[in-house]
Amino acid sequence: MDIIEIDNLRLRTQIGFSAHELNEQQEVVLSLRLGTNRLRAGETDIPDDAYNYKTVTKAIIRHVENAQYFLVEKLAEEIARLCIVEHHAPYVQVRLHKPGALRRSDSVGVRIERRPEDYQKSVIYVSLGSNIAPEENIIKAVHLLRNYTTLLATSSVYRTAPQGYTEQSHFLNMAVKVHTYRTPLEFKTQVIDRIETELGRVRDPNNKNAPRTIDLDISLWGTQYIEYGDKPWKAPDEDITRWAHVAIPLADLAPDFIHPTPFKSLSNIAQSLDSSGIEQVTLDFNL
Repeated sequence: MDIIEIDNLRLRTQIGFSAHELNEQQEVVLSLRLGTNRLRAGETDIPDDAYNYKTVTKAIIRHVENAQYFLVEKLAEEIARLCIVEHHAPYVQVRLHKPGALRRSDSVGVRIERRPEDYQKSVIYVSLGSNIAPEENIIKAVHLLRNYTTLLATSSVYRTAPQGYTEQSHFLNMAVKVHTYRTPLEFKTQVIDRIETELGRVRDPNNKNAPRTIDLDISLWGTQYIEYGDKPWKAPDEDITRWAHVAIPLADLAPDFIHPTPFKSLSNIAQSLDSSGIEQVTLDFNL
């Protein structure tokens, strides 16, 4: 295997969890070892036969400069995933350091190595809803999901009327597509429950449709039909075929995804449901 070496790429990003680090740009120093097989480039001297390291470097710069993470480990993992999953490197070594992070040391950092088999994760779809300070809580929930998982895509956001208990404010609803190593129950307890608790979700035992700061549900776990937990919870979520506010955001993300129960695409399911009163709204997730 051939190796492309990129050393000491200096970038600025929001990284850290100490009080003086929050909301502050800091320098990080990145070095990469990208595995390739470019014997042909060595024979032909043709640029198209070489691995385009400028393309992957530009993608990394965009990602890092727009990132906001507590841990260097998380940012390093996201860089490695980008190289392997999105830019098809057969191997990557990521060395990421924070200069001045430790007194009397030049820098502190991590070095990780990844290959394609390390990213055989589950692709899942999570539905989100809020009608208590919804603009604020939807944005916070997406940022937390980005911290706890690998966030692949987000749907549009929709304002929808409440269902079941109508004497309450309208909701904002959306969906996200994520990668996770966790089992369904681990995702429920370690990600969903943690985010709902952090955002002050309170459940009314007498009204399951009561207002909430945030509600997250696993809607699809790949193409699998699963049951998990004591309840048990299920995926695909039965609400996909019942409510447009669930189906429409999912159809944004994967219109051709075939639901395993009615064996219809998400776009067809969304079109078959009553979407009257649902309107798309714009939120700034880069705040």
